[in-house]
Amino acid sequence: MRTIADRLAQIRRERPQAHQPSAAGGPLDDGRAERLARWFGARLSASRGSAVVLERRIRLPEATAALVATLPPATYFDTETTGLSTGAGTVVFLAGLGILRGEEIEVQQVLLPDYPHEPELLRQVAGVLAERRRLVTYNGRSFDLPLLVSRLTVHGHFTALAALPEQHDDLLPVARRLWRRSLGSARLASIEQGVLGVRRGSDCPSSEVPSRYFGYLRGQSPDVLASVLDHNLQDIVSLALLEAELVRLRSGGWRDASALDPRGMAVELVRIGALDDALALLEAGSYSMTDPGEVTSVRRLATRLLLTRGEVSRAEALWTAGTRRASLDAASAWIEVARIRERHGRDLAGALAAVEAATRILDLTLALGRGGSIASLGAVRLRVESRRRRLRTWHAAAERRRLAAERSARRRLPRTEESGREVRSRTRGGGEIGSRSEREEDPGRERVSGAHR
Repeated sequence: MRTIADRLAQIRRERPQAHQPSAAGGPLDDGRAERLARWFGARLSASRGSAVVLERRIRLPEATAALVATLPPATYFDTETTGLSTGAGTVVFLAGLGILRGEEIEVQQVLLPDYPHEPELLRQVAGVLAERRRLVTYNGRSFDLPLLVSRLTVHGHFTALAALPEQHDDLLPVARRLWRRSLGSARLASIEQGVLGVRRGSDCPSSEVPSRYFGYLRGQSPDVLASVLDHNLQDIVSLALLEAELVRLRSGGWRDASALDPRGMAVELVRIGALDDALALLEAGSYSMTDPGEVTSVRRLATRLLLTRGEVSRAEALWTAGTRRASLDAASAWIEVARIRERHGRDLAGALAAVEAATRILDLTLALGRGGSIASLGAVRLRVESRRRRLRTWHAAAERRRLAAERSARRRLPRTEESGREVRSRTRGGGEIGSRSEREEDPGRERVSGAHR
C-alpha cells in the first residue's frame, strides 16, 4: 500500500506547477496573489506571502451615521469561510472589516489567494481589529471570533491574539429577542428585508460561498468570487445599519416601530435602565396583544418590574384586566392576583377571594365549553384547589391568632378602666347606683339614694 508521502510525490511529478518550498523555507509565490489583486483592482498587504486587500467606501444616510457616531468606535467584522465548523480544518478566506469615518463606512476586505498565505491574512485582520476597542458582529460570538482565535493559535500569533478587542457586541441575540417571533427568523437577510428595508440583488447564498472559493482554487476565473465579495460587503454595511436602528429603538423609537416583539424590546429597555419605558411598552402590549401565551409572558415580565418598584396595586390591576372573560386564561389570571395579594399585599382574605373567583370562572368555563381539553382544565383546577386549601388553612389560622390577640389585649386593659368596669358591675347587681362622677353631676340622684338607704 502506498503512503500519503508517496501519493503526494506522484502528484508533484504529475503537476509540476504546484507550490514548491522555497530555499528560505516559506511558500513560493507563483503569482496568484498578484493576478487576483489586478483582477479586482486591489492591493497586496506584503511583498511575499501576501493577502489581497480591497478597500471600498459606502456612504450611509446622515441620520444613520449620526446614531452610530454616538457609540464607542467599533470595527464591524464578518468572515467568509471554507466551512461552517470552527475546527482546525476550516479556514477564513475572506474577512470584511468596516470602520465608520464621518458619514461613510470604510470597508477593508482581506482575501486569501491560497492557503500558504493564511498567516499574512490573519496578521492583517488582527492588526485592523486591534485599532478599535469594540467589535461588532452578527453571530460572531459563536462562529467568527472563535474561528479567528483558533487560526491565530494554530499559526502562533499570540501577540495578535492578545491585542483583540475586549468589548464584543454580537447583534444576533438582540435581533432574536426583537424580531424572531414577528419575522419568523433572525437571519441577517430576514432582518434586512423586514427591518432595515434592504433588498439584495444578485446575491450569493451563504451555502454556495465555500464551493465558489474551492472552484477558484481549482483554476476557475476569479470572477466567481465577485458575488462573494459583494455579499460580504453588504453584511458589513448591514451591521452598521442594524446598530443604528437599535440605538433609535432604545432612545424611544420603539413607539412607532413595526414588527417588534414587545417582550424582547422591554428586556432591551431594562438592560439600559429605562424602566418606565419598559413598563409602558409592556402594559400597552398586554392590553393590545391577542396571543394568550404571549400576553401572559408580557404580563409576567411587567409584574416583576412593578413589584420591584413596590407598585403592588398596579401589578394586580394588570392581571385583573385579564379576568373579564370566562376562560382558562382568566382563571390563571385570578391565580396570579391571589399570589400578588398573598405574597406582596399581605392580604390573605383578598387572596382567598381571588381564588374563589377563579373557581367560579372554571365552573362557568366548563359549562360554556371554553376550557379546551379535559387535561388543560384539570391542570388549572388542581392549581386552584391546591391554593384554595392552603389559603383557607392560613386564613383560619390568622383569624384564630387575631381573636386570641384581642382577648389578650382585653385582659391587659389599664387599671382605671378596669375599676370603672367593676363599679358598673356592682351597680348592675343592686349596689351603689352610678359612679362618683355621676353622683357629683346629679346631686338630686345622691339625695334620692340617701333617702332610700
